[in-house]
Amino acid sequence: MSDESVHVVIVAAGSGSRFGSDIPKQFVRLCGRPVVFYPIEIFRAAMPDAEITLVINQAMESLWHELCVEYGFTSPRTVYGGATRWESVRNALDAYPDSDTVYIHDGARPLVTPDLIKRLGAALSDGRADGALPAIDLTDSIRELSDDNNSTAVDRSLYKAIQTPQVFDGHKLARAYRMPYSTSFTDDASVMEAAGYDNLILVEGDSRNIKITHGGDIAVATYHIDKAGR
Repeated sequence: MSDESVHVVIVAAGSGSRFGSDIPKQFVRLCGRPVVFYPIEIFRAAMPDAEITLVINQAMESLWHELCVEYGFTSPRTVYGGATRWESVRNALDAYPDSDTVYIHDGARPLVTPDLIKRLGAALSDGRADGALPAIDLTDSIRELSDDNNSTAVDRSLYKAIQTPQVFDGHKLARAYRMPYSTSFTDDASVMEAAGYDNLILVEGDSRNIKITHGGDIAVATYHIDKAGR
């Protein structure tokens, strides 16, 4: 609805240690431009009235400003991240409280599409769900580890891989983030569930919506961007 306030949180405060670069992966060049530029631009195009907050590490603030100047890029409002992803998201929520709807997205996922963003919003629009999550099928066999270091095959059809963006009722999300931190919080959906908001709808995700994690992922993302003509 047009009178609803929408807040988009793009989390880009991680160190990206597994990527193996001198700078965090969200600032590495992808097709000649920093990775994090892509999701910011896509959300701006898909949701022009939304308020966007970019969460960055305070130590990367100078680099971020330099990149914006170099590329003539207009930065959204920024807030500093914390020691954990949970703390980073909480800082962003505190900066723009009382939003009706909140999208939370990884800054290292540059291939999110307007179609996925809109599908998630539509799933939440009737007001009955607490949130909506993009999910994709697992393609590899998976095994469950036991305490004695053995493992057991499990039925992969019973599991889904969850992506971002995740979208939530903003007021419920704000209440959920008032709880103390727990190591069980692997994403924002797990925070909501811990607070009792477990009516979370799974929406078909996109296998191309990869998270840049290792160096080879840049090549994969480059292929998809070139193919899409972006």
